[in-house]
Amino acid sequence: MNLERFDWRVILSIATIAMLLQQAFSYVCQIAMPILADRIAEDFGISRAWLGFYLFLQNIAAIIGAMGCGGFILRYGALRVSQWCLILMGGSLFVISTGVLWIYPLGAILLGMAAVSTPASSHILARVCPPRLAPVVFSVKQTGVPVGSLIGGLLIPFLLSISVYVATIRTPIHLDAYGTAFVSGLIVYCVVLLLQPIRAHFDADRNPDVKLSFSGVSETMKLVISNPQLRDLSLGAFSFGGLQAIFSGFFILFMIDGLNYSEAEAGSAFAIAAVTAVGARILWGYLGSAFLSARIVLGGIGLFGGVAAILTSFYDVRWSYSMILAVAILYNVTALSWHGILLAEVARLAPPEKVGGVTGGVLAFTSVAMMIYPAFYGGLLAVTESYSIGFILCAAPSFIAGVIFLRPPIEAPWTRSVLAGLVWCLRLDRLAYGTVIAVIGALIGMFAVYARMT
Repeated sequence: MNLERFDWRVILSIATIAMLLQQAFSYVCQIAMPILADRIAEDFGISRAWLGFYLFLQNIAAIIGAMGCGGFILRYGALRVSQWCLILMGGSLFVISTGVLWIYPLGAILLGMAAVSTPASSHILARVCPPRLAPVVFSVKQTGVPVGSLIGGLLIPFLLSISVYVATIRTPIHLDAYGTAFVSGLIVYCVVLLLQPIRAHFDADRNPDVKLSFSGVSETMKLVISNPQLRDLSLGAFSFGGLQAIFSGFFILFMIDGLNYSEAEAGSAFAIAAVTAVGARILWGYLGSAFLSARIVLGGIGLFGGVAAILTSFYDVRWSYSMILAVAILYNVTALSWHGILLAEVARLAPPEKVGGVTGGVLAFTSVAMMIYPAFYGGLLAVTESYSIGFILCAAPSFIAGVIFLRPPIEAPWTRSVLAGLVWCLRLDRLAYGTVIAVIGALIGMFAVYARMT
C-alpha cells in the first residue's frame, strides 16, 4: 500500500490504529495463560503455583529481549519486528494447545521474547508523530493494554464455552483450554496479515547492513544509565511497573481470600477499575503535551500511586464495596496508567535512530520489577499471612520516583547522590528530629492497632 499520497495526519492515524491493534492482541496473548491456568492445572493434577514459574520464565526472556531489540528494529524494520512479535506470541498459544506440559516453558520463552512489541511501536510512532502530540498519541496507543484485557476477557471465556457439532461422529466437540489457545493463536496470526500492507511504508528506514551483536545491548544500557533523564524514567518504569505487577497479581486474591468477596464481585471490581485506565492514559498524555511537563505528570503519578497502594493496604472487611472500588480506581488511574506519557518522554530523549532500542532498555527495568515485586510480595504473604504489608513496602519506590520527577534531573551519578543524602541525614539535629517523628508515628500505629483489636 502506497501511503505517500496521504497527509501526515492520515499516516499518523494509520500508525496509531495499527500499533494499538498490535498492542491489544499482544496483551490478549499475555493474559491467555492466567485465564486458562486453572483448567490446565486441574487437567494435569498439579498446583496452580506452576503459573508463577511460567511467568518467571516469561519475564526473564522479556528482559533479554527488551535489552537486545534495538539492532533487530534497525535491521529488519519496526513493523516487521511487530509482526514477528505477534507470530511468537501466537506460537506460544500453539504450544499451549498441544497439551504437552513439559514443552510449556518454551511457550513462556516465546511470549517473553515477544515483549519487544512496545519498543517497536514506539520507533514507528516517533518517526511520524510531531513532538507536541507525542504524549497523547503514545497514550492512545498504550490503551491497547486495557483494550486487549477487555478483548481477552470476553474472547477466551467465550471460546471456552463453544461446542462444535461434528455430524460424522454425531457428537459435540468442546474447544476446552487447548482448543481455545489454538483458535486464539489463529486470530493473532490474522492480525499479522492485516499489518502486512503498510509494512513497506513504515519500514522504509530499515538498514539491512546493521550488525547484530551484544555490544549494541551494552551500549544501549550504558546510554540509558548515563543520561540523567533516561535514568529517572528507568526508575519510574521500575517503580510503577512493580506496583502494576502486584495489583494485577494479588488484588483479586486479596478480595476473595482476605476480604471474603465472591469471585464475581472481585472480578467485577478489577474489571471496572481497569476500564478507567483507558481514559486516564489519554488524560495524562493530554496534560503532558498541553499544560504540564511530562516529569510533573509522572511525579504526580508516583506520589498518588504510592498513596493508592497504602490505601489498598488498609482494606478491611468493614470497608464497603464502593470504598474498595474507589481505591482500586485510584490505583488504576495512577500506577497502571503511566505507560503512554513515559514512553513518549523516552522517545523524545532518545536519539532518533535508537528510539526502539532505548525504549527497550528502559522497559527492561519494568520487566525486572514484574519479576521481583510479585516474588517479594508472595514471600511476605507466605511469612506474615498479611496482604497489607506487601502493598505498604512496595509503595516506597513509587514515592521516591515521584519526588525525583518533581525536581530537576540529578546530573551526578545516583551512588554519589545517595551518599550525599546519607551524610545530610546523619547530622545530629536531623537524627533527633527523625527519631521524634518515628516515635510519634509508632505510637499512632500502636494506638490504631489497639483500636482495631478492641
